[in-house]
Amino acid sequence: MTKLLILNTGVGSNLGDRAMLINVVREIRAAQPSWRMMVSARTPRFVLEEFALDPVTFLYDCLDRGHQVQRMLHLPRLIGDLMQGCADLVSTLAIAMALLVCIVSGKRPSGRYMEADFVRSLLDADAVYFVGGGYLTDQGKRECRALLVTALFARCLRKPIVMSGQGVGPFRSFLSRWLFKRTAEYASLIGLRDAGQGMRLLESLNVSTARAETVADDALTLPPAYPVAPTPRALAVHWRVSPHQAETERVQPIIEVLLDRFAEEGWTIRLFQFHERPHYEASIYARWAATRGWPSVEIVQAADPRVLRAEIAKCSVGVGVAYHFSVFALAADLPVIGLWHTEYYREKIEGLMTAFGHIEWAKDDRRIDVDALRSQLLKMADAPANDEHRSRRQQLEGRHNDWMSRMLRKLDNETDAQTIGRSDTLV
Repeated sequence: MTKLLILNTGVGSNLGDRAMLINVVREIRAAQPSWRMMVSARTPRFVLEEFALDPVTFLYDCLDRGHQVQRMLHLPRLIGDLMQGCADLVSTLAIAMALLVCIVSGKRPSGRYMEADFVRSLLDADAVYFVGGGYLTDQGKRECRALLVTALFARCLRKPIVMSGQGVGPFRSFLSRWLFKRTAEYASLIGLRDAGQGMRLLESLNVSTARAETVADDALTLPPAYPVAPTPRALAVHWRVSPHQAETERVQPIIEVLLDRFAEEGWTIRLFQFHERPHYEASIYARWAATRGWPSVEIVQAADPRVLRAEIAKCSVGVGVAYHFSVFALAADLPVIGLWHTEYYREKIEGLMTAFGHIEWAKDDRRIDVDALRSQLLKMADAPANDEHRSRRQQLEGRHNDWMSRMLRKLDNETDAQTIGRSDTLV
């Protein structure tokens, strides 16, 4: 029985990351019912139970305990970062030594502590699978490096690695670039969700692009929880407080006035929550609903991203900052404006809109104003998705399905070959 160690981040609280994981394990379980899949211990229980997944500790979980202690001590940032870096290095080297001892002795570590669980899951895995996402970047440096170090361990153990639907970079540090290069040059297949930056990064690192291709986002084919009928004059909205996604003090007032205008014109404002961190989105939505005086407003919140995928199809047009808010809208043939702020999000949003043939729907939030946004949204609502848009969506869905089929065959062949190799060694 093939055992997959499935890596991603954010599944505990980020609905976009959760959507990608659910869709991937759904498709793997349908194609390979007997495979064992090991996922992050932060995965919600309902996902574990629905798809018969095994929760395991990731390297990041082991390292994060030290980070929590650092926050409790309220150290100056420079000193705290230095201490955390040293602690991460010592912990990683200790785990590497434990792996080496296990390989030499042929034994698995016992005990319930995090490091033992991580080592056991890595030894048990027949292959390592990177679920799609935008986590391989220095924007989330510690998570990124923890996952790439896990891949480095897997490479040393000669475990096959595949990477699916990845949005990679930018990398600003030598260590992150080096770790990604070591992973990418070993991976059997590399699926990139954006046509531009990923290929350019591989070429800049002198990594062969022969095993890399542009594929759709891993959540694009996520089925909605239930069928819905569109609601006239309903505006889908996503907003969050994040220095990476917008200059809050400047952009939020523009969004608020825009929504005031739509509400005055009789539109229903539907606020979509894509993160479960209370002060990220939920508190803003609650304050808006209580104080803005909108006649019709709904906060759309659910632990299961398939519910959000269904609910967004009720709307007429959308505007927001989260990548998967736009993915869900486009998958439902809903015209949507995606706002971006930093280089990281520009690559994500522009890459997505370009794939659907609507680069003009990607907007730099430094160049927006209420009147222009309102005018464009009204025009988009009056001219819903046409045959060309639906054709592009179907092509992307077909590309994703073809990618998953080929990737699973590749994994099946490589894990079978690995099993035969181990048997020959034992003989």
